[in-house]
Amino acid sequence: MKTLLLLILASTIATAQIPFPQDTIAYDNRFNNREFAEYNSQGLIRLSYTSGLGTVSSNNEIYYVEEDVSGNFSTINLTNNAVDDNYSTLSIDQNDSVHISYESRDPSIFQVMYINNVSGTFSTPIAITQGGLNKATPFGKIGSDSVMHFVYYTNTNGSDNCYYRNYDLRTSILGPELFLSNGEASGDFQATLDVDSNGKVHIAVKSGTSGSLKYFNNVSGSFQEIPTSVTVSLSYPRIRVDVNGKVHITYRASSRLYYTNNVSGIFTTPVPITPVGQLPAGIQSLEIDEQNRLFTSYQSSQSASGKGFYLLFAENEVFNDTILIADLPPEYATRNSSQVITKGNGDIAMFYAEGDVRNDTVICDIFMKRGNIYEVIPVELVSFNADVSNNFVKLNWLTITEKNNYGFEIERSKNSTDKSDNWEKIGFVKGKGTTTEIQSYAFNDEYLPAGKYSYRLKQIDFDGTTSYSNIIEVDIDLPNAFSLEQNYPNPFNPSTTINYQIPELSFVTLKVYDVLGSEVATLVNKELPVGNYEIEFDATTLPSGIYFYRLQAGSFVETKKMVLMK
Repeated sequence: MKTLLLLILASTIATAQIPFPQDTIAYDNRFNNREFAEYNSQGLIRLSYTSGLGTVSSNNEIYYVEEDVSGNFSTINLTNNAVDDNYSTLSIDQNDSVHISYESRDPSIFQVMYINNVSGTFSTPIAITQGGLNKATPFGKIGSDSVMHFVYYTNTNGSDNCYYRNYDLRTSILGPELFLSNGEASGDFQATLDVDSNGKVHIAVKSGTSGSLKYFNNVSGSFQEIPTSVTVSLSYPRIRVDVNGKVHITYRASSRLYYTNNVSGIFTTPVPITPVGQLPAGIQSLEIDEQNRLFTSYQSSQSASGKGFYLLFAENEVFNDTILIADLPPEYATRNSSQVITKGNGDIAMFYAEGDVRNDTVICDIFMKRGNIYEVIPVELVSFNADVSNNFVKLNWLTITEKNNYGFEIERSKNSTDKSDNWEKIGFVKGKGTTTEIQSYAFNDEYLPAGKYSYRLKQIDFDGTTSYSNIIEVDIDLPNAFSLEQNYPNPFNPSTTINYQIPELSFVTLKVYDVLGSEVATLVNKELPVGNYEIEFDATTLPSGIYFYRLQAGSFVETKKMVLMK
């Protein structure tokens, strides 16, 4: 067998890295993190985050960042009240007004608060809860019907519960508090919600002390729990509803992120979407674009599997390999929160917070990278080769990254190495879409007449864009006459090799006889196409002596002698 190798690289890429330039969102002597962002209808960024003085939580404030049409950012302190404000979420309505929920001390008990800029400037905060027990980690979102929705926990030393509440901006009426499930709050969002195009609310909750997943919606008019079959201990459930009303949920369990959806009508068996050994953290949200592509980001501080901020995204409910957003430069020591947002067609913005000590104060700065995800992952072909056996050609190729890859057309040309019209399509192999894992492909071209052939790959994107590989050439050398060659080695012990040539499709027998003419072995007894053949004869069970091997193909007959010497 001959192998013709076009190209192979000595190095491989384990994880693709985002090449976008870095912008600064918050850089000062404060601890800035828990950023939460959205694009408005013009593709401009609106972002809220928590900012405090070092590790003193009582100084936490909610800050708001706004991008103008020139790409410049302005920042204001929304709360500025000298109490502990934290855990903001931000959403934008159809008029590009911004709606922010957060928790705030009042001053002895934490409550859920809400603020918006519907009037053009941010209003006085509205108390969504008052009195009672501490409230924690509220997650809010505005619906298309101008109703603001909230999900939150109580936070006490005993058993806690998860609740839902809404606020109607049209009537300024606060809805009743609705109990969803018992559950325990922690240092991040343990219940999240989304609002579909019909104004219906979908909620994912970490329930109970064990942390199993519960899913609720009010599609029927009132909130109902829908089984998910996820009973493992989990944390940080994130939920999004796509344009078709289907639900997508990610969560962390057993040191990995998992994903489930109800695209088929019932929730799928969860699948892991992060590498073994990482401990994903800093997970703010799950995002979805107009093409139902899913995006999430997280940070990992596990050296064994790679430290850094990572991006995950999925097409057709299948998540691709992790992509490194950024890792810590020398002036930073800790990784904190991260988030990714999307505005469709692959345009994304990723935010991440890096901490250290500056001027004897614990600080954390927020940075951003943005661009088009399909500029990150090219279809990178690292080898393309051909194995030739008689009149069979096996093409093999490897990719280390793929972007939007529909597949490969295999093209062949006889006695040509140009791109003229005598190239013909002889097959198609489906691609892997978008991935940064090494992918292996193969295609067989069979029963070729003798001659020189050229092959190339035509790579096709989902949008119809095409590109060609380099060309490889193969020679098919076929016999023009029957022949039987002398075995080698000869004498032999205990095995030897016999070569023979068949110039046309024939029924072939190759048999071995002893000196008395008795048949001792049948090596070939079948129809064979044109080609050069090789077979091994193992005489382990036979005594030493002279043997004869006889080839018969049609009217051709030839016999040769060999010696077994033990």
